[in-house]
Amino acid sequence: MFDPHRTAKQIREARMVIVGELYKRGFSFREIREEVIKRGDQDTYSLSTVKKDVDILLKEWRKTRIADVDQAIQLELESINTQIRECWYAWDRSKTDHKVKSKKQSGIAAKGSKSVAPDGSIADGDTKIQTTAIEQTEKDQMVFGDPRYQDLINKLGMERRKLLGLYAVDKSELTLKGSISPDKWLEENSEDE
Repeated sequence: MFDPHRTAKQIREARMVIVGELYKRGFSFREIREEVIKRGDQDTYSLSTVKKDVDILLKEWRKTRIADVDQAIQLELESINTQIRECWYAWDRSKTDHKVKSKKQSGIAAKGSKSVAPDGSIADGDTKIQTTAIEQTEKDQMVFGDPRYQDLINKLGMERRKLLGLYAVDKSELTLKGSISPDKWLEENSEDE
C-alpha cells in the first residue's frame, strides 16, 4: 500500500482521512494508532502524533461548523427580513379603505319547467326563476388595519433578535431544601391552589 512516490503532504492527508473516519466511530487513540500502522500508511506512529492529528481535525471541523452555522443564520435572517417586508406590505394594504359591493336578486318561479325530484325522478315543476328585481348596494368601508400583521411583525422581530443573540441569558435557579422528590415539591408548590 505504501507508495514511495507520494509526498509527505499526501501521506499526511491520507492518514488524516483514516484518523478522522476512526475518531468519528469512537476509536481510542491507541486503536487509531494500530489501525493506521496496520493499513501500511506509516511504519511508526506515536500516540502524541495521533493526538495532534485529532486536534487538527477537531479544529477544522469547528471552523467548518461555524461557517455552516453562520451561513444558516444568514439564510434565516434573510427569510425573516423577507417575511417582515411582506407583513408590512400586507399591513399597509389592510389599512386601505375600499368599497364593498353586494347584489341581491329576487324573482318568481317560471311555469312549465322540469326538475329532478329528491328521489331522482324527473318531475314537472316550477324550478326556473324569472328575475323581477335587482338590488345593488355599494358602501365605503373604512378600515384601520389588521392587527394580526403587527403581531406577526413583532414575532418575526423577536426571532431575528434571538438569532442575533440580542437577548440576555435568562438565569433561573431552582433550589430544593431537604430531601424532597421533585414531584412532591411540584405538588406542594403548584399555583392551582
